[in-house]
Amino acid sequence: MLALNTLSNNQKQQLRNAFTLIDGESRDSIITKTDLINLYQQLGLPVPLDDQLNGMLKNSEGINFAQFLQTMAEELLVFEDRNTIYNALKLFAEEADYNRVSEELIIDVDRLKDACCSVQLGEIGSGDHRLTRQTFDELVKGFVLEQTDGKKLFLTGKWLDAYID
Repeated sequence: MLALNTLSNNQKQQLRNAFTLIDGESRDSIITKTDLINLYQQLGLPVPLDDQLNGMLKNSEGINFAQFLQTMAEELLVFEDRNTIYNALKLFAEEADYNRVSEELIIDVDRLKDACCSVQLGEIGSGDHRLTRQTFDELVKGFVLEQTDGKKLFLTGKWLDAYID
């Protein structure tokens, strides 16, 4: 329910319009597999496999507007979380290291580590609750590209895909 509270009235109305569009000609207030197939065909897109369609419908015969609204609100929260983290990480990418085509941020790992490991995570006066350098290294393991000059780069997009989506 928390996700629904984050939607504005305008967003709810836009989602109502989208629901009506997807519901299609049946106008039965339920999005069914047939509705999804018709939508993909009308858009000229390849129709997903049966198991993918079932996944969209959460393996039920169909979803009503309340279920659709809840699902979309949850998806929008993930999108917001991703954008927030992306924008925070963007602060560590120098202008020259920002690939505008792919929007991939290229960040010096040591610079990011210094910043992340210097922030106090607990309440003031509750002891030292900083992220250790060893824990940081574990969290970014597999998402670091070491260059020939010894510089290590954090692969932001891959990390976000793995942890946020």
